Amino acid sequence: MGAQMKDTLALSIGPHLAYQRFMESVSVNMFQMPYHMRFDQSFLAKMLNFIKSARSIPKGYKYYISESCYYYPAAARKLGRIDGKIIDLCASSIYYYILIKKIGGVSRKVLLNLLKDVDGFVFEGDFVGDVVRGLGIHKPSMTAYTYVKPERYETLLRNRPNLKAKNISITATNDYFYKGLDLVLEALRIVNESDPEITLTIAPNKDMKFDCVKHLLTDNVKINYDVQDMLKKTSLYVHPARGDVFPVAPLEAMLAGVPVMVSEATGTKEVVEKVREDYVTPIDSERIAEKITEYFSLNHMQRLRLSNGFRSAAKPFNEKTQVSDFKRKYEDFIRSV
Repeated sequence: MGAQMKDTLALSIGPHLAYQRFMESVSVNMFQMPYHMRFDQSFLAKMLNFIKSARSIPKGYKYYISESCYYYPAAARKLGRIDGKIIDLCASSIYYYILIKKIGGVSRKVLLNLLKDVDGFVFEGDFVGDVVRGLGIHKPSMTAYTYVKPERYETLLRNRPNLKAKNISITATNDYFYKGLDLVLEALRIVNESDPEITLTIAPNKDMKFDCVKHLLTDNVKINYDVQDMLKKTSLYVHPARGDVFPVAPLEAMLAGVPVMVSEATGTKEVVEKVREDYVTPIDSERIAEKITEYFSLNHMQRLRLSNGFRSAAKPFNEKTQVSDFKRKYEDFIRSV
């Protein structure tokens, strides 16, 4: 297999399940980063972890494949610590945040300069590829896709959603901006002006705090920590994220037969638009509310056709198909870097 054997080191900060399976499929060596810089840390803590992480990377490899943490090997190479080529698997919001300048100032300048030093990219979907190219970076690349976990895949396929329910749903984390929870809550208020019976169910992380969006919560907002139970009881899943590269949650909803709407800054839009192009919305609560209202005006047969269409569109996103596809593309890609 040439380049993907003993001369390649994968740098992991998770690892994300798909990243781990992709790396295993091409038999690379794995290295768990011992330190990780988080953007909620103090400047001093970030710089300390940044330097320690860069210095911890083992020497002597021809290729370094990073799990959305390109800045560590790029810094290590600038410091003369390593001299191999750097490939980044782009699967986080950092690239979008650099593009829209949510990450600004010195941090943006440093991260962008290091990103320009990357030699090749594995894009998790088309969206993040467009984002990186939008930053003026054009390097050899390939596209790979995450997938629904095997233990959930078959269960979700058997799901029968309640398409008659006047309920929309979303999964959420403490980063409400990232997942677009505020947009869904704002859209619900608008929708409820004309139809007060429509409710929203949120499946949050167990440690989620609602402080930043508590002013948007109403009696029509329900909490359900069981995602699969939520998908049995809902009629529509809405995911208007800001920079979510290729989230699995919309794929799970589709596989469960639940029609899905996403924002134009959600990577899964390329799957959604195969069923309904207009279910990819701008990042605007009023436009999202319009599409939600329109959906609930559909009769049961129209909703059922959408349900079947979305389930079919999600079926290729299983482990066997996506890992096999990654392995097939990787050999030619690594030669081009």
